[in-house]
Amino acid sequence: MPEFIEIKEGRGGIMEKEFLPGETVILAGEISPYLFQIKRGSVKLEGNGESFFLSEDDFFGEEGCFFAKPSLFNVTAGEETLLELMESAEAEEFFAGDPKAAFALFIKNSARANEKMEPFNEMSPQHIKLVAGVLPYVVKKEGSEPVNEAEIDLETLASQIELTTDNLLNLLNLSKMLGYVSFVEGKMLTCGKEKLAALFKKYNREHIFAGVKGEKGVGAVSFLNVVNQKTKI
Repeated sequence: MPEFIEIKEGRGGIMEKEFLPGETVILAGEISPYLFQIKRGSVKLEGNGESFFLSEDDFFGEEGCFFAKPSLFNVTAGEETLLELMESAEAEEFFAGDPKAAFALFIKNSARANEKMEPFNEMSPQHIKLVAGVLPYVVKKEGSEPVNEAEIDLETLASQIELTTDNLLNLLNLSKMLGYVSFVEGKMLTCGKEKLAALFKKYNREHIFAGVKGEKGVGAVSFLNVVNQKTKI
């Protein structure tokens, strides 16, 4: 990386650097110790099959500055661009004094992290994993209020589907809204073996067989083979 020009002494030696159009700021895979703020111009980020621009007052480089992780993107100047560079101590001080900037960075990163994630629904792999885990244990309890209970305790189920107990509880809270599996007063309640089995078969048809043909769902075959072995469905 070129030599930087130190211009501010009052905040621990914050630096700035001008970049020409097309000049590299960070290479993908490189660990940079700086958080960058765009003071003038724009930068282009390319990686993971996507590209986008950031402009004046935007930030980037937080993965290297705060977590010592490599950049996922190649970053180049989109035009003549002036960047301010902050090491972690200066970046922390800056955000502490400018909550709006910190919130803007949080929103940007949250949006980037979640833009390709689908909402949780009945066909989500996590939900199917839960369904497959409880299915072999569902029995119908007769009485004044018949229920379809899964006779498996929380800890055993968590172990079988390879989740921590806390993560399983979080998953059950989401699942409860879908109406298939819930955990109420220490009992695992379900909508019934038939509906659970139908959902599991539907997932097989839409994800597994399509995956075998090279369409959607690639990678799910090995996952469901493991589930089948563990649950003997």
